Amino acid sequence: MNRGDSRQHRWSRVWTAYVFIGAVLLVTAWLLYTINLVRRLEHEPQIMSRLFARYCMTAAMPETAGGSPETEIIFEEVIRKINFPVIVTDTSGLPLAWKGIGVEPAGLTPEDAGRWRDLPPQHPLYPVKAALRRLDEQNRPIAMMLGPDSTVVGYVHYGHPAILRELQYVPLVQMGVIALFVWIGFIGFRAIRLKEERAVWVGLAKEAAHQLGTPASSLMGWLALLKEGVKPPAEVIPEMEGDLAHIEKVLGRFNQIGSAIKLTPQPLVPALEEAVGYFEHRQLTLGKKVRFVREFDGECRAAVNRDLLIWAFENLIKNAMDAIDHDRGAITVRARVLGRRVEVQFEDNGRGIEPKHQRKIFNTGFTTKAVGWGLGLSLVRRIVRDYHGGSVRLVWSRPGEGSLLAIALPLAK
Repeated sequence: MNRGDSRQHRWSRVWTAYVFIGAVLLVTAWLLYTINLVRRLEHEPQIMSRLFARYCMTAAMPETAGGSPETEIIFEEVIRKINFPVIVTDTSGLPLAWKGIGVEPAGLTPEDAGRWRDLPPQHPLYPVKAALRRLDEQNRPIAMMLGPDSTVVGYVHYGHPAILRELQYVPLVQMGVIALFVWIGFIGFRAIRLKEERAVWVGLAKEAAHQLGTPASSLMGWLALLKEGVKPPAEVIPEMEGDLAHIEKVLGRFNQIGSAIKLTPQPLVPALEEAVGYFEHRQLTLGKKVRFVREFDGECRAAVNRDLLIWAFENLIKNAMDAIDHDRGAITVRARVLGRRVEVQFEDNGRGIEPKHQRKIFNTGFTTKAVGWGLGLSLVRRIVRDYHGGSVRLVWSRPGEGSLLAIALPLAK
């Protein structure tokens, strides 16, 4: 793995770790907030029950519900406004009033009061007795006291509101929802990774065919010239040897993908001459007639991997040739020093690129060709940016007039 890939991989791992830690902290904070909110809500019934008990102190509680106007007022104005289960009993534990326990309010007759402890389960008021035990298990009853000597006149038995019981399950529901989203995200991420892996393999295979296609077409052209006797073998064989050597270079380039590469300070003009010369000598066998213009500054030096950079140059030249569909085609290749960087420009007078497509030309898989895979420019960007620390951009392009693409590399010290 080269330095650029290693740095990118390291930062990717660090970023992933930060995202994971941040997500865990966010989920933990939300769960703690929900739990704290539920605990705070648990105090509300207790506070209201104490207020209710203090209110009940202002009236003399009779022995049975409905026995006095004061009890009716308490029942009508206070208990019916409460949203949590509550039962008011006298000192002996007999219920005087209740709310929120699933039993309609009713008075306790003397007969029922006499057999309260032995009340049968089928009795209509037995649920009140069961609810009383349940409330006492949840909270300690609050005593209602009257007079200067704080005489206990009854008790307020209360429980948690129904909504509070539902809120207690909110953290579990949240954890379940989060786990579901994590699972869905994992499945989606895995599907994306598998799709990307398939795209990489498919793209690599297509790029290999693309790279080998040019010398293979050239070899077939030279072979046809030999068969037709248009040129003597002495002229054709060196060219065919050059194509075979180019195929060997292509294979060497693929061997460097994913491997540690060495950048060597060197002039860029020889590499540009090699890339331009290759297509210049083989344009007729490729069915093209293009005039190449060279504008080179001999001082252009950069730390590069020659084989990979020539690969990028060839892709840009091949794209420029494919964009030319007339007999007055011209490709200008410039190399010059701009400040601390070396800029290499490739200008053609071909079809140009539509404005709506200009932002997408470096995206993997994007192409406007009838036959193409959209890998050339994305490969150029990867070679220039990830391997050499440079940049590649579309300077300008106008439909029917041509395009200008530029590569910028750090100037060698």
